[in-house]
Amino acid sequence: MAFNKRHSSKNDDEEDYWNPKTPRANFFDDDGKDTEVIDWTGNTIGDLSTSDSKLATSARGSNTKTKASSGISRPIEISHHSSKADDKVTLSKPFNSATSIEAAVRKDMTLSHTEVSKLYAEVASLKRELQSSKRSRWAAPKVSDTIIRMMMGESYSLEMYKSLPDKLTLLDSAIEYHDGNSITAIVLFLKKTLKNNIFITELRRRPIAVNHYAVYLQSMGDTEALASELQVLGRKEEAAMWKYRLALQEIVPQVRYQSVKKCTDLHFEGYKLLHGETVFLREQCSLMNKQMLIEDEDAKASKEKKPPFGHCQREAKLYFLPLITTLYYCCKYHFNVSQSSKSSPQSLVKEFNMTEKQYVMTAAKACANQHKWEDLETLLTPKKWLAKTKKPTVGFDRIVEILIKAKAPHDKLEKYMLLMEDTDKRLETAKKYKVHAVVIETLKHMRDLRGLQNYQNEVEYGSREHTQLQTLLKNTSIKWKT
Repeated sequence: MAFNKRHSSKNDDEEDYWNPKTPRANFFDDDGKDTEVIDWTGNTIGDLSTSDSKLATSARGSNTKTKASSGISRPIEISHHSSKADDKVTLSKPFNSATSIEAAVRKDMTLSHTEVSKLYAEVASLKRELQSSKRSRWAAPKVSDTIIRMMMGESYSLEMYKSLPDKLTLLDSAIEYHDGNSITAIVLFLKKTLKNNIFITELRRRPIAVNHYAVYLQSMGDTEALASELQVLGRKEEAAMWKYRLALQEIVPQVRYQSVKKCTDLHFEGYKLLHGETVFLREQCSLMNKQMLIEDEDAKASKEKKPPFGHCQREAKLYFLPLITTLYYCCKYHFNVSQSSKSSPQSLVKEFNMTEKQYVMTAAKACANQHKWEDLETLLTPKKWLAKTKKPTVGFDRIVEILIKAKAPHDKLEKYMLLMEDTDKRLETAKKYKVHAVVIETLKHMRDLRGLQNYQNEVEYGSREHTQLQTLLKNTSIKWKT
């Protein structure tokens, strides 16, 4: 019991010591005096007893979160005191959030009313500029500015022009500037963004734009689209010609024949402005049909080695040849066939209304190139009509040119050279190609004694021409020009 009493007494003393019922002196002060409170710079700002009581009061009114198991921690607040000498920091108030710092900064960073007004005005101006930039971002620039950028090769955008008037103004401005690239680009933009009927209507009113659009389609090689677009744009003549070109691109003879015939019926027939072209296309269709018929027969005869291909091969097929070349082909291989035959040259001349001069010239070339001199003589022999000799339609100077190109024998050149009507030209041609008999005969006809005497050196001694020349010089019955 004594132990318990003593132990109990001891515990009571300890509890009375740590939790005194009466105020006790400050046991931390060795001298029994109150300790002064100083700031971080060493200056005295109060005593500990006063600060302790204030802190205790503040702690009781603060949030209970400041309590801990060992007691109450003292919250502090930092306050800045600015002076010319130095800045003081006082540990006097709780410092528990960032808001206190912001409040402290705002407290010292006070602005004048004028400065605040300027800041508000600047903010308002920036807001207005921002709104204006947002609006102008989607606003279309001036048409003239866009056209100039296009002409200068700078970047541009046509998508901002939404309304029809703006788009048409854009096209009209490009036409006024006479810039083909800009016109083409804008026309393609209208083609993409407008309804087809509106696009066609507006483009018809602007022929220059149609021209540039047609050139663009032509450069792209889209002949079919070009012909269709020109048709709907009212350019029927141009559309018809492009349709015809498109038909000529077929390489199969039968297919080309059908394409040209269809093109003629749909785009040329009945159109007054294209009457001449319609007649031409009708003749072309007839020619292609005749060529196919002749080619089928000749291909079969050539394969079977039948006349006229028994001893020679055809040089080329007859498909797609011009009319005059077809006539040459018929004269070369079918000169003597009857006129009722499909391949007769006379039948071809009659069907396509060819002139006699065309026939004679073409047939003469065919006969000369094959050295068929009898056929050539038959062709060139003057025909009589009512006891009158019919004058040949082709001058013999042209025949001589054909014979020279065909490398005809000397006697053939001599024969037809003597038939040349122009004496001066005959003499010049005979001297050039050394046809001595023609030169001597021409000089005799001109009674040019000095010319004959000078020409003796050109003739080979002892030849037929030399003997003829000497006989003329000795003939005293001829009246020579002096």
